[in-house]
Amino acid sequence: MNKRVLASVAMSAVLGLAACGSSPQGDVSDPGVTSSATPTLPPTWSLTGLPGPADAQTRQILMVKVENDPVVRPQTGLDSADLVFEELVEGGMTRFATVFQSTIPDEIGPVRSIRHVDAALASPIADAFVFSGGAPKTWTFVKEKMPSNISIITESGVGVYRNHKHVAPHDVWLQPKKLLASLANDNSASSGFFATADNAQLVPIPTPTPSSGQTSDPIAAPSVSASASDSASTVSNVAEPIKKVSIEFSSWENPRWTWSASDSKWLRSEHSTPFVNPAGKQIGFTNLIIIFVKTIGAGYRDPAGNYVPRSVLTGTGPGYLLVNGTETPIFWHKDHVADHLTLMDVDGNLVTAPIGTTWVSLVPVDGGKVKFTKVPVN
Repeated sequence: MNKRVLASVAMSAVLGLAACGSSPQGDVSDPGVTSSATPTLPPTWSLTGLPGPADAQTRQILMVKVENDPVVRPQTGLDSADLVFEELVEGGMTRFATVFQSTIPDEIGPVRSIRHVDAALASPIADAFVFSGGAPKTWTFVKEKMPSNISIITESGVGVYRNHKHVAPHDVWLQPKKLLASLANDNSASSGFFATADNAQLVPIPTPTPSSGQTSDPIAAPSVSASASDSASTVSNVAEPIKKVSIEFSSWENPRWTWSASDSKWLRSEHSTPFVNPAGKQIGFTNLIIIFVKTIGAGYRDPAGNYVPRSVLTGTGPGYLLVNGTETPIFWHKDHVADHLTLMDVDGNLVTAPIGTTWVSLVPVDGGKVKFTKVPVN
């Protein structure tokens, strides 16, 4: 199922007849009888769940690959994204798959190349996917796996240009409004990236379940392989208050997030340096989702000879949901590349997507680490 199949979320509720005072003759004019009413729910954006215009769920969804090499910071357009995925690439660095619907910035960049995992990110939601090149093996995989109705835009596409303030290959930029204006919108509705009750794939939870891990020491990714020696976990679904989280993708890339109650956002830093937009404002997102994924070889090396990792976003794995200054252990599941991502609590119940902008970190299950800093107890 791709993004063009709208999950039929039957949210309208019939209030029914309050006929406790009706007359024996059933006189409909009796004041004890009320007529049924169906409340009209306000329209919301597909990716954030926030209020939007009447056509919010049919607005086009744009995914753009954005670089995270330190030489290109601050990047342009990240602070307008509804949804961002951070994935490990060669050299221990990360790259972003940025997703836009509710706010379309004037520019986005620098635009860089695709990776295998991008097929699993774009397939459920994207109308258009913009990137700058890719290795032949990656290209083949993406073309085979992604739905044909997603518009693929590369260097020669409408709105793509070279920004001469940067040197190649860091100089590819996108004018997204110009691009979207050139694409036909079939007005199909999107139910978003995360599964709802209508399309969730609930599966048995692997053991042991994730530890809540609020320690001052780094915690490795929880194991998801069951064995005869595994014991049942007693981890609860109670949200634990935290003030900071450190995510170690590699020895090179270690972003840190701090909860800001005044902003109602998690604010990002690169180590101790605030991660800012071109205007110097620190970038923050309403929600953080950390999921641990298997990482394998992509089958090639980069021009510098570096091993290229491939994140695998199918199967089942552990993770954490960070909302309103708290963290809660979760599990994720995705059978196929084009499926929505199902989130579950430690009891196997569906976890619905949080409201607001969301940043998703795809952390290697082998070698990735997460450290939480608890809120001090008075």
